[in-house]
Amino acid sequence: MDTSNTIVGEASPETPSSMPGNPAPAASGAAEKPDTMGFELALQLQDLQSTGFEAAVTAAIDSVGGELLFDMPMPAETDCQHVAAVSVGSGEERALMLVTLPKEGETLHVETVEESSHPVARIVAAYAGLKNHLAIAA
Repeated sequence: MDTSNTIVGEASPETPSSMPGNPAPAASGAAEKPDTMGFELALQLQDLQSTGFEAAVTAAIDSVGGELLFDMPMPAETDCQHVAAVSVGSGEERALMLVTLPKEGETLHVETVEESSHPVARIVAAYAGLKNHLAIAA
């Protein structure tokens, strides 16, 4: 059989995916691994000084198709100026991350909420779940 024009992952007419031993192709709406590395890279490429925290985080999120859950300034007595909660990916493959701007304000710090010891990290998963339920109800 000539497979020179078959795209990898696409079944040729001679080998339909319904044949035994051939896995079915993934559905177009299937969840994929979230692009957390892409998000971190996009965030590093932002000019924080000229655009500001919220615009830098939003631009990085937009580049990977993520969602800003919330962004809030932190009280003066804490160790950071701003914190943002970010969702990248969807479904079971969604990654929830925290972006913080330290007091120095030079570079952003990104970590998953599971790894974070920041007090705000404890509410991110609950907030994301609430936001999903409200979107369904609307």
